[in-house]
Order: sequence, then structure tokens, then C-alpha cells
Amino acid sequence: MTDLEAKQEISELHHKYARGLDAQDWATFASIFDDEIESDFSRWGMGEKMRLPREEFTNVVRFLFSTKNLVTQHYMTNFLIEVEGDRAKGDVYVFARHKIGSEIMDLNAFYRCNYRLTDDGWKITSVSLHPRWDQGGDVIKFFQLPDPQPSGRAHLFVTATPILEQHDALERYVGGIIPMLLQAGGSEPMIIKEDETIVGTSGTFMSMIVTFPNANAADAARAVFDSEEYAALVPDRDLAFSRMNISFYSDMPQAPAGG
Repeated sequence: MTDLEAKQEISELHHKYARGLDAQDWATFASIFDDEIESDFSRWGMGEKMRLPREEFTNVVRFLFSTKNLVTQHYMTNFLIEVEGDRAKGDVYVFARHKIGSEIMDLNAFYRCNYRLTDDGWKITSVSLHPRWDQGGDVIKFFQLPDPQPSGRAHLFVTATPILEQHDALERYVGGIIPMLLQAGGSEPMIIKEDETIVGTSGTFMSMIVTFPNANAADAARAVFDSEEYAALVPDRDLAFSRMNISFYSDMPQAPAGG
């Protein structure tokens, strides 16, 4: 096979990609990919980078495009493909129009792909979407994005105003609580002071943030505050601080990237 023939066959993969999406012909869509596909549509807010078997990847895309009354039209142009033996890479322009009722969203972007020559011809091994601009509706409305996945991390957030005259009590409290939090699996504390309140009133002078990497560590950290060891520190805490707030926060779920 000459390079020119290879480029023609690879270009046909993208025409089938567009036809498969627009006609929701998932057999045609699946046929253009290698056994395993790496995809990254995160730049357009549609999930995270994934490596999946062909059928699983096809099912993910089928779900994304299953919004009721969604109609699409994809145009593939400007193929710039480099062939090196049984491997190739390339950029392909895409203009995609998405329509639900009277609402339209347009995307101008390019795909960056890798390809492999298999016994069944050239196949796409990886695809990433690089948006240039879009206009119209919100991507969240047009696509069935997977449920956001929480990171599992938790953050201990302490705001306080120390009484500097109670230096000894302050040292005893801080010197006692921080080792407990580290033993529970927490990060090294980040201690910051407030310089200015822009909106509202805080009434505190400093803050401490400790991050716990998973639910087990967060549970261990919560247990610290119910322990006898912590109860023994409470008199020093109440003596050393005129005001203190202790709260746990979790990461906001992050919608998976994809497109």
C-alpha cells in the first residue's frame, strides 16, 4: 500500500466517524477503531481521558449522543496525515452542528489522531478533540454527560483567632493536634493568615487546611475529634483561641471530560 492509498483509507475512517455519529449507526462507528481506543474530549468539557476497549468506547459515545431530539451533522476536512510504515498520525478539521428543536450549537475544532494498520485495514487507535471555538447552546444541555465522580478527598478547614498572650496553651494545642491529624493520613498543614476581608465579616485571624486523600483517612480524622486524646487538648484550645471554627469539606464532583 502506498502512502497515498493509506491516507485515502484513513480519511475514509473519519467520514465513517461522521456518518456513524449523525446516523447513530453504531456498528459503522465501532468499525473504524482498533481493539482498544484512547480518547480525550476533556477540552470541551465532556469527560476525562479514557482508554477503553472498542465496544465500551462506542457505548460511552452512544450514551453521550442519546439526548432526546438531538440531531447532529459533522463535516470532516483539511486532512493532514503522516504515514510511517504501519503507523500514522494526523490532524483533521471538524465542523459539527448540534440541534435540539430550534436551539443550535456549533463547534469548530480539530481531531488529533493516531492510526495503526491492522489485518482489517487502518484503524484509529487514539483520538483527542481540540476545540477552537463554539457558539450557541451549552454542551451540558446537548449531551448526556456521565454522572460526576467525587474525588474521595476531604479537607479539614480551621479558622481561628489566637490569643497571643496564651503562648504556652497555644503551643500545647497545636503541638498535640497536628501529629494526630498526620497520623490519620492528613497532609502537612497549610497555615495562612487573613490579610483582608473583601465581602462579609470573618472575625478570624488565621486558617489551617489539611487534606485527606480518601474516605478512610477522612473518617480517621473525624475520629480524632471524638477521641480522649483530643478531649485532653480542649482546655488548652479554649484558652489559646478567642474564636475557632473546625469544618470538613469534600471536593466538588468533577464532571468527566470527553467529546
